[in-house]
Amino acid sequence: MKAKEIDVSILGKSFSFMISGKINTDDFLEIVNYVEENYTKIRNNTDEYDPFRLGLLTSINITEEFFHLKKENDKLKSILDNIDSIVTTVDKGDVGQISFAKKSKMERSNG
Repeated sequence: MKAKEIDVSILGKSFSFMISGKINTDDFLEIVNYVEENYTKIRNNTDEYDPFRLGLLTSINITEEFFHLKKENDKLKSILDNIDSIVTTVDKGDVGQISFAKKSKMERSNG
């Protein structure tokens, strides 16, 4: 897919970005907005005024959030893998050493 140029305003300044055609424009704009919101929130809750340091704090905070969500995702993935393993075991009929015997045709017709 062809790269595309997107113009955005971040914190009152205009920027042009070249983004891969694989990236949805709306998703990119949502990301930009998310970064700007986080920067503004940090700026409003600190006495720090240096833009570089605010940008660094924003990056670290977003990365911390990412790592937290990644760990949570890994845990959920592990749980799903365990469930899948159990379902696969049940599907194979290997549910333990004791199970119900298969009914004969006569037992099935009697109910």
